[in-house]
Amino acid sequence: MLAAVITELKDIPKAKDADLAELRLDYIKNINNAKLKNLMQNCRKPVIVTNRKKSEGGFFNGNENKRIETLKNALELGADYVDVEYSSDKKSIRDLIHNKRKTKIIVSYHDFEKTPGDINKIYVRIKKLNPDFIKIVTNARSVADNFRIFDLIRKANKEKRKIIAFCMGDYGKFSRILSIIFGSQITYASISKRKESASGQLTINEMVGHYRIKKINKNTKIVGLIGNPVEHSWSHIMHNAAFDAFDINAVYLKFRVDRLKEFIDYFRKLNIMGFAVTVPHKIKVMECLDEIDRQAKEIGAVNTIVSKNGRLVGCNTDCHGAIRALKAKTRLKNKNAIVLGAGGTARAIAYGLKEEKSNIIILNRTAEKAKKLADYFNCDYGSLEHLKNIDYDILINATSVGMHPNIGSSPVPPDCIKNGAVVFDAVFNPYKTKLLKIAEKKGCTVIPGIEMLIYGNMMQFRLWTNRDLPESVMKKMIVVYAKNASN
Repeated sequence: MLAAVITELKDIPKAKDADLAELRLDYIKNINNAKLKNLMQNCRKPVIVTNRKKSEGGFFNGNENKRIETLKNALELGADYVDVEYSSDKKSIRDLIHNKRKTKIIVSYHDFEKTPGDINKIYVRIKKLNPDFIKIVTNARSVADNFRIFDLIRKANKEKRKIIAFCMGDYGKFSRILSIIFGSQITYASISKRKESASGQLTINEMVGHYRIKKINKNTKIVGLIGNPVEHSWSHIMHNAAFDAFDINAVYLKFRVDRLKEFIDYFRKLNIMGFAVTVPHKIKVMECLDEIDRQAKEIGAVNTIVSKNGRLVGCNTDCHGAIRALKAKTRLKNKNAIVLGAGGTARAIAYGLKEEKSNIIILNRTAEKAKKLADYFNCDYGSLEHLKNIDYDILINATSVGMHPNIGSSPVPPDCIKNGAVVFDAVFNPYKTKLLKIAEKKGCTVIPGIEMLIYGNMMQFRLWTNRDLPESVMKKMIVVYAKNASN
C-alpha cells in the first residue's frame, strides 16, 4: 500500500492517488481532538496518525506524555493506524496496543545515520511487543545495506509477521519500491518535491506514474539502471511506460551502486530480466558476468545485461543507439570524427564509427587514456588541447561534462567548436546541453543525447522482452518529458 505523507492541511486533497494518508501531527500546529477528528474525516481514506518526536526525525519537541496522549486520542477517535516509535516508553507502547480497539498499531524503529549490524535483534525486540505492524527504516550508506533490509522482510514474511521496511537515502531510494515486491506492507511518498519527510522519499506522482507502484506484486520482474550516480537518468520513464503498454509485469528502477560485485551476486538470485549499466561500471561489470556477446567483447564495455536461463549475458546497445542517432543526421563514411572521452561510452561510439569507416580521433583530458583507447581501435589520439588544431566534420562528447546538475559546463570552449559541423552530445540530461547550445549558435547540426538514449533503450527493451517498442510513441513521450524536466 502507498501512504501519502501529509505535512500541511492544504495537501490532503493531493493524496487522492494514495491508498493511505499519514497525518504527521508533529508538522501541524495547535492540534486538538476536534481538529484531529476533522483532519481524519477530510482524508476520506484510511489514516495513519503519527506524532514524530525530534529525536526520531520529527518536529514534536514538547512534553513526552502529551505526545503519547495525542496518539491515545487518535485511538479513541477511530484512527485506522497509529504509529508509535520503539524508542518510546515501553509501558506507553503496551498501553496503546492493549487499548487499540479497531486501530492497528505500528511500532517503528528509525536509524537516520546507518543500517545497524544488529537489525535482526531490533526486529526480535519489537516483535515481543506484538504490534500489528513492525516498522524498521534505516539509512543506507551503501547499496548492500538494502540487502539486510530485504532479508529481514523475508524473515518476517516467513514468520507471518506484517512488516514495513525499507532504506532511506540515495542508496536506499529504490528499496521504497522494491520492498513492496519482497512483501513489505506499506511504502511512503511525499505530496510533491521539497515536501519530503525523509531522505530519498519519492513523490506520489513518481511512485504511481513513473514506477507503477499500484501494479507491482511478488511476481513482478526486476530490471533497472546500475550506476553511480543515477539520478540524472530518464530511462525509467520510457521502460515503465512500455511495460504498461504491453501489460508486462515488470518494473524498471534506478540503482545507485557502489559495491558492484556484491550487487550483481545478490540480484542474480532474484526475479530479474536484466540491467542497464552506466558510468562508472561499464567496463568493471564485465568481470561479474557469465558471458559477454561478441560485439560487447570487441567494444570492451557492457551497458546492457540480459538474464538468460539463470546466466547473465553482457551486451552493448550504446553503439547501436549512438550510430543510429548520428546516421539520422549525417553520413559517416570517410568523415573526420572527434570523440571526446575514453570511457565505456567513448569505446562504444568509436567502435561504431570504425564499423562505418569514419576517420576517428580520440581526445581526452588525460592523453594517456586517449592513447590506450586509440591503440585499441587503431586510430589517432591527443589531449583536449589539440582540438583547436584539428579540422573535423563531427564532434562527439562521450564524457559526462555538462550533465545535470553541472549544466553550466562544456567539455570544450566555444572557439573550438567548428562552424557548420555536426555536434553530438551523449549527455541527455539536460535535453540541450551547454555544448549543444553553443554549437547551435555556430550553425551546427546538433544531436541531443536523448536520441541515443531512445534508440539504445529500444534495443534493450527487445533484448529483455523480445518485443519491439513503437518508436514514434515512445520518442514523443520521452522527448516531451525531457524538455519539461530541463525547463
